[in-house]
Amino acid sequence: MMTALAFVTFRQWGQHKLRLFLTLAGIALGVAVFFAVRTANTTLISSLATTVEKLAGHATLQVSAGEASLPQEVLASVRQTSGVHLAEPVIEKVVETALPDGPNLLVMGMDTGSDLKLYEGEFDQSSLEISNPLAFTERPDSIALSRPFADHYGLKDGDRIPIYTPRGRQDFTVRGFFRTTGASVVFGGNIALMDIHAAQAAFDRVGKLDRIDIMTDPAANVGEVQQSLRARLPAGFEVAKPDRRGESLEKAVSAMHLSLLIMSLLALTVGVFIIFNSLSVSVNQRWKEIGVLRSIGVEGHRVQKMFLVEAGVLGLVGSALGVGLGFVLAGGATKIMSNVSASVYGLASTPQAPAFRWDFAVIAFAIGVACSLFAAWLPARAASRLSPIQALRNIEVQQSEGVLGWSRFILGLSFIVVGLALSVFSPPGVGLMVHFTFSLMVQFGMILLLPKFVVWGTRILRPLMSWQFGAEGQMAMDAVVRMPRRTSATVGSLMLGLSFVFSVGAFIHSHKNSLDRMLDRCINADLTIATSDQIRSRTYHFSEDQERRVGSLPGVKDTDGMRLTAVAHGNDEIMVIARDMGLWFSNSPGLLDEGDARSAQQQTMKGEGFLISQNQSFRTGMHVGDQLRLETPKGPLTRPVVGVVEFYYVEKGSVFMDRSLYKQFWGDNSVDLILLNLDPGVDRVWFKGEINRAMAGEQRAFIYTNEELKAWSSRTTDQFFTLTYLEMLIAIFVATMGLVNMLVVSVSERQRELGILRALGGLRSQVRKIIILEAVAISVVGFATGVIAGLFNAYFLVRTAARLIAGFSLRFEFPLTVVLVTLPVVLLVAIAAAWWTAQRAMRLRVVEAIGYE
Repeated sequence: MMTALAFVTFRQWGQHKLRLFLTLAGIALGVAVFFAVRTANTTLISSLATTVEKLAGHATLQVSAGEASLPQEVLASVRQTSGVHLAEPVIEKVVETALPDGPNLLVMGMDTGSDLKLYEGEFDQSSLEISNPLAFTERPDSIALSRPFADHYGLKDGDRIPIYTPRGRQDFTVRGFFRTTGASVVFGGNIALMDIHAAQAAFDRVGKLDRIDIMTDPAANVGEVQQSLRARLPAGFEVAKPDRRGESLEKAVSAMHLSLLIMSLLALTVGVFIIFNSLSVSVNQRWKEIGVLRSIGVEGHRVQKMFLVEAGVLGLVGSALGVGLGFVLAGGATKIMSNVSASVYGLASTPQAPAFRWDFAVIAFAIGVACSLFAAWLPARAASRLSPIQALRNIEVQQSEGVLGWSRFILGLSFIVVGLALSVFSPPGVGLMVHFTFSLMVQFGMILLLPKFVVWGTRILRPLMSWQFGAEGQMAMDAVVRMPRRTSATVGSLMLGLSFVFSVGAFIHSHKNSLDRMLDRCINADLTIATSDQIRSRTYHFSEDQERRVGSLPGVKDTDGMRLTAVAHGNDEIMVIARDMGLWFSNSPGLLDEGDARSAQQQTMKGEGFLISQNQSFRTGMHVGDQLRLETPKGPLTRPVVGVVEFYYVEKGSVFMDRSLYKQFWGDNSVDLILLNLDPGVDRVWFKGEINRAMAGEQRAFIYTNEELKAWSSRTTDQFFTLTYLEMLIAIFVATMGLVNMLVVSVSERQRELGILRALGGLRSQVRKIIILEAVAISVVGFATGVIAGLFNAYFLVRTAARLIAGFSLRFEFPLTVVLVTLPVVLLVAIAAAWWTAQRAMRLRVVEAIGYE
């Protein structure tokens, strides 16, 4: 029996190739996006870890102070520690070059006077080709390049390479090369080696180190040596295994991974619904065929099994295609994520081709098949319960009884209310995926209400269509409401696709507006001077002398130098931001979201208190009055929290203190940003030129007005969400496929109706008009339900996901512009799809159409 039913399915596939293609495409796209995001994220984390591993050489431990520097005296203390076999000082900087295409270069400063046994096979003497070792060590402009980098730019021994340093552009002399093994393969081969003393001088690190790499004695226990070093060194210094640095880098990009994972799950939901849409259409299209099968004795459960097996086969094929497509997409996704990690987080990674992960493939494949079966269950169940007598009636008078019942309406409304209530009142500790389940409950409730939305939407549109388009408008509305199951499936496909677009648009819009508000409150200066076009650099910093010089220019009202440093805090990192707290409070009325501004200003100016960001408060549960302890190079620093600030710069949390307190405990006088407020009447654009002249020949200065800083923030946000924008396009494409599918089936089902209309004198143009108006009506209802569902999704993304992923309390901003732009696009797509379908309908021969059953 099942073999015979399989032939029925195969015949349907052969007759409806377009529907088959659209169904497979929906499954494949959903699986592909999910698989690509997971593969790209794993590849990025692996590339970051590989960078750390290669640069560490044979080190078993590393000493660092986060982004702050280590005093060089620490090296002697480390070398004297029992169990330490070798300890090498390191300067590590990603710098900008002035070569033709401006590539970045990873510069490693090491003690080239030693044999570098710690880096055997990487930077040791056997891999280095230095014609004059004495000149390389003694001349401060010496640099060695990896062979691929030198060959790419045609650099030979004795050539000059221009590099931007904190002292401005400097030309370094190529006096050595090294092979592409070990560490030289990181950062795409864009790596250079300098003597430690030359690197310290070039990058304002005289007397300071970025880290110390340690090889422990083979007979010593690494854990015991680690404990000895921690006891010997100040608490602000981190002693960790190299792979721990890889874990910290993984945590740094965790917010990006989680946000993309949520977006990919939403995109997968859209793909699931097109399966439901396609199979629902298939049931309606094969209504009489099912009736014939039931009338000749085929049991209902066999009919249900036929549709489930059909869905399973489609799921198997579509998921396999999706895994293959996802692996292809993973290459582009990896490049996008690597660019984001470099520009947004300032992390250097080693380019890697995505590796095919069978576990990810199996999971994605299983999800695709399971979603296919889940989506097919309701249509298959409906087919199994179909009455043969009702099914054998004419297509034009078939009714889908029961789908409009109030019991279904109440159930759908209950899902929405319960899902929203759980989202609002459930504690954050239940986890992100649990909250995502609450969001899915709301979306499922919307799906259950779709038949009612179709009926209500048709009732609203019918008078307008009748008044504007006459009889054709009424006939189009009749066609929409006659088959609520089929129409609801199409409206649902549009609803989910558009809700994804609207909710993500609301999230990005809310995020941008929150960033603008933060910039107005936290960096409310006429001009902001940065050391990098990415605003903050881990390599380049201004000196206090440069800050004073710029601040003394005629026309400057006040100057505020900011230092931003990532420091270890517990098992994570937070951002320490040091600035003139008195000036900040004076220039930013209404700064605090929690705490007394006057008291907080007095305490922070005296170094007697901290401000913390909202997300730091949310993550740690700290509020005004609580004590916060930071480990610094000079020992522990404990102060009370005196205020909470709305701040969205980093996901891990931020702590604000007066700069004098920072310099006291970190011994660091450098500045990352110089904020200038100008006297009234001073032209900001003209003053940019004055700043450039004052800093000519020194550190490069990137100068932004307040408006330009907001534009940079917006561009960075867009770059962060590049993959999400691509997912939005996929969601729209999937929703469009559902509309095309429905129109093709609608014309096929109504051949007899359209033939009779033609026989009674109806014109071809009227047939086309009816089909176009039907598509417009469905797209309008789908658009309206998409806006409603998008609002519910946006609540989850803005109020829940943002808080759980990054601790951000974003204010909801409805993306009215996105909605207004999307409406004409949806209508145009609907009209274009309907026009193509109508052309097929207009080619129908009247005699054949009238005889169609």
